[in-house]
Amino acid sequence: MTDTQAGPEAPSTFRNSWLEGPFAPVDQEVTVYDLKVTGSIPKDLDGRLLRVGPNPVDPENPVTYNWFTGNGMVHGVRIRDGKAEWYRNRFVRDDHVARSKGLPPLPGPQQLGGGARYVADNVVNTHIFPQAGKTWAFAEAGVLPVELSYELECLAKSDFGGSLNGSWTGHPHRDPATGELHGMSYYHGWEHVSYQVIDTAGKVRRTVDVPVHGRPVVHDCALTERYAVFLDGPVAYSDDMLKKGYAFPFLWGFEYPTRWVLIPRDGTGGDVISAEVDRWAVFHILGAYDLPDGRVALIGPSNSRMFVTDHTGPGEVPGSLNLYLIDPKTGKTEVKILDEQPQEMPRLDDRLTGDKFRYGYFSSRDQGMSTLIKQDLDAKTKESYAYGPGRFGMEAVFVPRTPDSAEDDGWLMTFVTDMTTRTADVVILHAQDLKAGPVATIHIPHRVPIGFHGNWVPDSELAEQRKVLGL
Repeated sequence: MTDTQAGPEAPSTFRNSWLEGPFAPVDQEVTVYDLKVTGSIPKDLDGRLLRVGPNPVDPENPVTYNWFTGNGMVHGVRIRDGKAEWYRNRFVRDDHVARSKGLPPLPGPQQLGGGARYVADNVVNTHIFPQAGKTWAFAEAGVLPVELSYELECLAKSDFGGSLNGSWTGHPHRDPATGELHGMSYYHGWEHVSYQVIDTAGKVRRTVDVPVHGRPVVHDCALTERYAVFLDGPVAYSDDMLKKGYAFPFLWGFEYPTRWVLIPRDGTGGDVISAEVDRWAVFHILGAYDLPDGRVALIGPSNSRMFVTDHTGPGEVPGSLNLYLIDPKTGKTEVKILDEQPQEMPRLDDRLTGDKFRYGYFSSRDQGMSTLIKQDLDAKTKESYAYGPGRFGMEAVFVPRTPDSAEDDGWLMTFVTDMTTRTADVVILHAQDLKAGPVATIHIPHRVPIGFHGNWVPDSELAEQRKVLGL
């Protein structure tokens, strides 16, 4: 696609793949009880599998629309005693959704606003987390979190009791030792990125503002025992793209001085550290950990180019899985390509966040085939499970079989949209036996568009959080 074809003046015949096929939005909010199940749901699963993704509430201009900017829709399946009790999907009530459906604006503080429409309207479409005994939908770039009820109804926008600086992240990470959420926040009106930590009471307890070279997208970050890490560049905000009417006004910066930024987590470990790196876009990070020699190892799907000629979504060139060896002493980064097969939406056993891990789980749509990939990073091997013709899997969440089970001993759970039947499934596989296929498939008589991120939220986790807070 050329720049001319991608611009707002492109012909009306322009096709945007992020509005079609498995990405096409659904217009109905439904509730279905007593879902049919093939196989047996593990009896120890008691909670909700939640996810959120873009689902435009009104028709979009295919020329200017970007997948990252669609109105949010949450999807959830409630599991208990080996049964799938319900499925629900609900729009996240941003200002655009409220206007479109004739609903009152969601209560709560006012977002920072300005810039692109998805920021001005507080579009929340990126992630779902439990924290402080509540369920939250998250986004970034100056968009405020939205609190959801257990049944996924929108309750209110939040700035965490006034402790947030106006922007949060769409991709936080939980410290398994403390239960706190760590994230990097950005906003087009800032000249910095904010590292923020939300405690178990749902308040921001620490903010570190890091000056940056431009106004980069910082979607994800990583934790090690010593550092919080983010990538500064190379995709950055463009006023010119905003003036031209693009929904996602960010461009690849060929001259952007891309670097990894390491922030000491304890607050007393000295200054922020920069390490130069080749120009790669890393929107998602599998994980990171400290090495004995002082370097940081970080693994993530990577793209050598993005948003140069295609401004509709992140599919300009195939990506690879890369290892970044970041050296705080020399300020340099060594890059190793681990796997050239395109794969994204990485997840690991969240109990190992910040520590050495062996396994990673990825979603791949290589050569038209949708598969779940399991990487054994120690053995340097991989295996996969194919969802089948016309079926498209999403980010797979790892759930330990028991609280103290070994890494990789647990369930991989994901939503799968089936374009042959216009329905969806939740597929549950044992991570150590992908070849055996699903131990259970939960059938949803409603299509679920391919979206972004989500989590398995055990009822016991919410209950424990509320108990600690005396709720």
